[in-house]
Formats: sequence, structure tokens, C-alpha cells
Amino acid sequence: MPSTYTDNGGIEKIGLGEKAGAWGTTTNNNFDIIDRLTNGVGEVTLSSSPHSLTTSDGSLSDGMFKVITFKGSPGSSIAVSIEPPDADKLYFVRNNCGQTVVLRQGTHSGGSDPSDTVLSRAVSIADGEAAIVFADGAGSGATVTDLSALFPLKSGVAASFTTITAGTSILPDTSGGADIGSTSAEFGDVFIADDKFIKFGSDQDVTIGYDETTSDTLQIAGGDISIADDKKLFFGTDKDVSIEYDEDGNDTMLITGDVVFADGSTSVDIKSHDLSSNGLKLDGTLVTASAAEINKLDGVTRTTSQINSARDGTVTSVATGSGLTGGTITGSGTVSIKNSFINNTNSATSSDSSATSFTASTYPTFISARTNSTGNPNWTIRIGGVNNTVNTADGDSGTYDSIQFLLPVGGRLSCSIAFTYFAFQIRPG
Repeated sequence: MPSTYTDNGGIEKIGLGEKAGAWGTTTNNNFDIIDRLTNGVGEVTLSSSPHSLTTSDGSLSDGMFKVITFKGSPGSSIAVSIEPPDADKLYFVRNNCGQTVVLRQGTHSGGSDPSDTVLSRAVSIADGEAAIVFADGAGSGATVTDLSALFPLKSGVAASFTTITAGTSILPDTSGGADIGSTSAEFGDVFIADDKFIKFGSDQDVTIGYDETTSDTLQIAGGDISIADDKKLFFGTDKDVSIEYDEDGNDTMLITGDVVFADGSTSVDIKSHDLSSNGLKLDGTLVTASAAEINKLDGVTRTTSQINSARDGTVTSVATGSGLTGGTITGSGTVSIKNSFINNTNSATSSDSSATSFTASTYPTFISARTNSTGNPNWTIRIGGVNNTVNTADGDSGTYDSIQFLLPVGGRLSCSIAFTYFAFQIRPG
């Protein structure tokens, strides 16, 4: 009866009455195969796709290694077919060939390129990575599975990785139950893709992210930002400008560095400017001028020459008007009062023969008056709300007393007895 071979390892099973005089050789070969199947470590050089990783019946072959390092220098990713398709195999694989290795078993679209592989039945191992894989030996539809991808990390056990690739998420055991880094082992750079956000709060109340699609800016949304007392927000590589709430100093917002408002429609409106205690201050002193008053210095409401003349204390422009001669003075010249500066009109006169008082109501007024009877009366002149008594008596009680006076507007002349007067308003000519 001829020899047969084990399905998965190719170990020779000597038939009854076979191998006379060769049992020792066959048995030693089988022990070598068993040794390689259980503990064998070997290198397999790859060059072109597909490469057959074959377990040959009764002879030592690459497919019998337990631990395999793929080497070589293929020009692109390469398919490695585990043969035969009906052998169950378990491999510890390390890929050092410089390209991705696709381990497969069975029939795959009849092509040799890795792209012809049914990936759901194969395992891809990137260059520099390793995996524990098994092939189920199911013939033409055989599947290779990455066992190492199915091993969960045990709770409380530290692990070290060069790269962690997450298909969907990296999750803590409970909400808020795990930290990223520590006070003594901090992470380096964190890279966040366009339009992706860091979210804060159990309900993701506040987000920070780079909004590439809409505004091309760093966007903070959903909540306020608080900067602690006496801490600065810096601008510029050399921190040229800063903003801080100066709580220890003046209890105010403090801006260090120049501030320039851009051209366009930008406005600064100080609503609290009340001219007395709040609003715009310059070096700590409140500006008590209103906008209308300040606008007199804008070069429009008042011309530059007028502003300069006010600064220098020199009159540089006087227009002629009622009562003035000399023309318009723009730099130097003479201003004089016209000979006809008083309007010579009868409508400026008034008189009365039985008055007891007279008030200059509209213009300064010259008045001449005398009493209608004798007896040394008293005259009263009221100017600025104050009464002034004038005694014009000449010592002769048998004569009339008179008075002449120039009253300002609002001034009043009165007497203790009736008097006759003639008055003339001094109107501009």
C-alpha cells in the first residue's frame, strides 16, 4: 500500500509494508517537517505576482514555515497564494519587501495581479507591518483571515504601537473615562482635516475647527470664550500686539501695540460718551467736547485757514457787514466803523409826555427826559436786574429836573413822578 500525506502539513504516512530499509530516512524527514511546521522561521523572497507559498507533500518547502519574513524588491504590491487550496495553514507573517503583500488562497478571478483578488477573502499586509493569519483550506473559495486584527487589547494592559489605524473611532471605556496623554507623557502634533472639528462638552456644546469650505478660517462655535484675569491674547510671530483684561492694574481692557482700523465702512461708536464722566479719554483725561464741536475742526465746517488763525490768535478773514468798512480782510488790512454806523431813521425814535418808566427793549437806546413837575424827585436806572438811584436835583425845588442816559438792551429808566422823554434807538446803519 503506497504512502499518503497529511492534509495540512504534507507529512508522509508510510503505507503498510512500504519503505523497506528506508523508514529511518522517511521518519527523519517527517521530523524535520514537523519541526518546521511548529517552530520554523524562514525568509521568502518575492519578485513577481503571484508568488506561490506552497506546502509540498513529503519534502521541506516554504509553505511549512511557521514564521515567515517576506523580503525581496517587487515593483508593486504583490499577491502571495497559499497552496494547496485545501490545506489549513497558520502563519506569523512579517512584511519587509517594500510593497504591500496580499495573502490569499483558492481561486481569485483567474488573475495574477493583487487587484484581481477578492479582498473579502484575503489579508493585505503593508510594508513594515506584521500579522497572524490563518487559511481555512476551503478549496477554490478558501478565505484567509487576519487573526491579529481580531485580538482585543486587555483592560489595564499597556501596549506600544508605531501606528494605530482606526477604521471608525477610538473610544474610551466610558464617557470621560480616559485621557489622551498625561502630565509627563504629552502627545506631539495633532492633525485635523478640513471641515473637521474638536468638540467640547458632553453635549458637544462648543466646537473648534478649520472651516475650509465656507470661510477658510478657524471657527469657534456654540459658546463663549473666557480668558482669565491678566492673561494676554497675543498677535504676531513676535507677540507685537496683545489684548488682556488688566484686573490687577486698572481693571480695564488693555491693548498693547498699535491699532489701525482698515479702510472701508469700519466705524468706532462710543455710546457712553456723555461729555461729563464717561466716554472717550486721552491719556486718562475725558474729552468733554461733543461730536458737533469736534467737527468744527474737520476742515469743512471750518476751513484750514480759519482753524490756523484761531490757533495763532490772528484774524485772517473778516467779511464786511452793517457798520463796517474796509472790504474783506484775508491777510492784513484795516477794519473801521462807517460814519453811518447808526441808522438815521425816524422809526428809531419814540416819545411820551406822561411816562413813569421806559425800557430799552430791542436796541441800545439814548433817552433824554425831564420831570413834569417840580419837587426834587428821584430817578431809578435798572441795569442787569439791579436798581441804581440817581439824584439830579439842582437844589431849587421850583425847577424841573432832567436826565440823559444811554440804556443797554433790557435797561429801564423810571421816576417817582411823571416825566416827558424823547428816545432814540441806536440801530446799525
